[in-house]
Amino acid sequence: MIVTQSTLLVGILAFVAWVAMSQWRESRARGSGISKEDRHFLRQAVAVGASEVTLSELALQTSTAVPVQHLAKRIVDDHSQVNRKLASLAWRYKVNVSAQPSAETQARARQLNTLRGYAFDCAYDDVIVEDELKAIELFTAASRSDNPDIRRLAEATLPTLDLHLKLAENLETGMTHAALPPM
Repeated sequence: MIVTQSTLLVGILAFVAWVAMSQWRESRARGSGISKEDRHFLRQAVAVGASEVTLSELALQTSTAVPVQHLAKRIVDDHSQVNRKLASLAWRYKVNVSAQPSAETQARARQLNTLRGYAFDCAYDDVIVEDELKAIELFTAASRSDNPDIRRLAEATLPTLDLHLKLAENLETGMTHAALPPM
């Protein structure tokens, strides 16, 4: 059997191509070095953040209560900033995320949009408390991530989420006391 240089070269190139393809498939399967849990976190955190921003923008347009306006503005500002950081991490780790409000968020916004005054403020506060609790749960789990980028962002964001929850709970208490008739 005669092995020519060209035959040997073709064999080597085929082997190199096979190795490169195998490595490419393996890296795609690993998700660019990020765990399944971290991919889930990025997707869910962006979704919760988008929900809070959407609903808070509605509150800025609808509510006339100054405390609700302040909370909504704070949430829009803070979550917009965090969502930019989350989107940057998602891009870096090749995780597809959507900053568009989910169908559930759009339905909640339509429902809130039918309310006015005190009824709107109470309903808005209820959904914000619910969303902040979801966000805190997500970011708390992510603060234990093996990925240092995810862990740092989660740790840095948790105090802000805790503050939002406290502000929303205080708003709820204030609205309850304001609605009670004087004794």
